[in-house]
Amino acid sequence: MKCPRAAIFDLDNTLAESFTPLSVETARGLSRLLGTLPLAIMSGASFERMQRYVLPTLPSETKLGRLYLFPDTCARCFVWNDRGWVETYNSTFTSEQYDRAIRALADGMEKTGIVKDAPEWGDRILARDSQITFAGLGVDAPADKKVVWDPDRVKRTELKAFLDPLLPDLDIRISSRTAIDITKRGVDKASGVRWLAEKLGLEPREMLFVGDDLKDGGNDAMVVPTGIRTRQVSGPSETAEVIEELIRACNV
Repeated sequence: MKCPRAAIFDLDNTLAESFTPLSVETARGLSRLLGTLPLAIMSGASFERMQRYVLPTLPSETKLGRLYLFPDTCARCFVWNDRGWVETYNSTFTSEQYDRAIRALADGMEKTGIVKDAPEWGDRILARDSQITFAGLGVDAPADKKVVWDPDRVKRTELKAFLDPLLPDLDIRISSRTAIDITKRGVDKASGVRWLAEKLGLEPREMLFVGDDLKDGGNDAMVVPTGIRTRQVSGPSETAEVIEELIRACNV
């Protein structure tokens, strides 16, 4: 592997399983890489979830000043300085967009029957000012249940088809194993890649994106047209191996 000038990682099912901490191996590997090059984490997860499951796992000597956090599918970005984590931008909904998206999602859940007779572990709608997420089995669903609920995305494709004409000014994406994410139009991981490249004074092709869903239609595939180098992984174990490859390639 050629050492990139910056690397970007998806979070859920890439760096770690959803709602679980990074492994010691992965956290240490990221810390070592941050000694040499800028890294970013781009995810549909909230910043609060990154604070709970990512940041506490990093060793104390980690150079956080080189880490960029892009929660809410890059609707927000946080950087570290001597005051802590500072928000550099936030692509929030208008109040009208927010209310309309919530109503459309609730209506769509009922009319498509997507969750009829489905078990529920926690809230199915996670509403934030920059992203609204549908979680098919609830936010606290076990990983083994998520895997088998909608593996071919048929259920969520039907719900998305219902939402698209009602929310033409918003981006609606099938993501992860049970989710649909809604953000403002043009806010996605591709916009995050372009923002980071400009911030660092790089071309996207000089950076690497590592994710578990880069195939056509996948929730990471949107970064491909930016020209960024990509690496598909099957899950956190393979991501840990990729991190070790990067450590060797970058002579960390």
